[in-house]
Amino acid sequence: MGVQVKAEEAADVLVRDSRDACVRLLALRRGERWVLNRCWALVGAEPPGWGESMWMYEHYAFVAARTAASDLALMFSVDACPSVVVGPLTFWTPGAHPTAIAERRPGYSRLDRLQLPFPVAEYTVSAADPENRQLPPAHLPSGMLVGEGETPSFPDIAWACRAFFDGDFSLTGNRDAMADLAVVRVAEQGAQLGGVHITATELKVAVEGDDVHGTDLELYGVEQRRVERLDGPSVVVIPLPSGLPSHAWLWLKRGTVWLDYRSLDPTSAWTGGLQGAGVEIDRPVDPVATVEALIASGEGPQLEFKEMLPTKENRRTLKTVAAFANGDGGAIVFGIHRDEVTLPGLSEDKPSTQMRDELTNLVRSSVQPTPDFDIKEYRPGNKLVFVLEVQPGQNGPYGLVNPRERDKQPEYFVRRGANTYPAQPGELRAIVLRNNGTPSGLTGGRYSGFGSAT
Repeated sequence: MGVQVKAEEAADVLVRDSRDACVRLLALRRGERWVLNRCWALVGAEPPGWGESMWMYEHYAFVAARTAASDLALMFSVDACPSVVVGPLTFWTPGAHPTAIAERRPGYSRLDRLQLPFPVAEYTVSAADPENRQLPPAHLPSGMLVGEGETPSFPDIAWACRAFFDGDFSLTGNRDAMADLAVVRVAEQGAQLGGVHITATELKVAVEGDDVHGTDLELYGVEQRRVERLDGPSVVVIPLPSGLPSHAWLWLKRGTVWLDYRSLDPTSAWTGGLQGAGVEIDRPVDPVATVEALIASGEGPQLEFKEMLPTKENRRTLKTVAAFANGDGGAIVFGIHRDEVTLPGLSEDKPSTQMRDELTNLVRSSVQPTPDFDIKEYRPGNKLVFVLEVQPGQNGPYGLVNPRERDKQPEYFVRRGANTYPAQPGELRAIVLRNNGTPSGLTGGRYSGFGSAT
């Protein structure tokens, strides 16, 4: 929960910080000048997928560039500033509201659309006079933004904001209301939780940073609780004589102040996808334990749950196979509900060997070129479960095709977080470059830019 602070106090924090900031901002053209509408910045580190860029439209300018953290203090000034420079853009900032919101967030915060692997202090401020930053009246044709050359085009400003600030180019779901003038996050990397490795008998956690000495690492759980005093950065091994305790949390703290924390309980509302939070869970050989470990991992960039098998009539599920092959590989578990708890198993209206053969043939006929994959069968609680494991591809991009519609070109997909999305042109180029060539399958392939996430 955030607390109210004076905007000038947030500005002082930024003035005293000597590090650079990665900034993304939106400015609105008003007459001959640009006016800041929204800014998101990270001080002291690069956010995932960072790159400098500029999207220019008739009435809008999107800029991603580096600047000194002290320059961001101007956005928290209650007085308007007529000349602020970030990257190639000079713009005017409206006066900020005298009160800002300060909040600390842990690494891999489940509430963040753009998750960061380290804790941050976040400062948020709105404009004192919202009229100074309003979007223009709807006099543009249909509200569309049409970009020149490589600049992408969007149906309206909200979709453009979500693509630029969140990296989400899909045209589905709720759009951003853009309520704040500036959101600035300051990386706190003195002491933080790194990767976590959980087996049936122990938990290993890396504690990183340049100010770890004297901190405490706490494992909290119903059945087991333990605290370790740390002398410096290290990998701490905690024995788990009865397995991972229920409602497990990790706390990194100094005295009564938390430095970082992470929930390890997959059933808790506090926990996001464990795989996406740097948590690795060993998959035991025992079939029941294997499926339980998969469920505990939760859906993420390399794991997806499906309750039913795809069919010739409904093979869209296999777009995730293509996405896994276009990325770092992954697994689809068939027979598990996407609530990540219920295990109904697959309906057996025919021998399981026949079902596996049909799934194998469906993958080979639907994903081109065919990636390396394997299908494993498990029966936890006498419920049939298939695990389709896909290896990272070497001949991408991999596309989804329908043999019954030979006149249609392949559709290409990638994985973003726990969802599958149509590949953007830049993502396709990256796949091609990774494989050092231009596969024939890409030529003429259809870019399915208006698809939805799985």
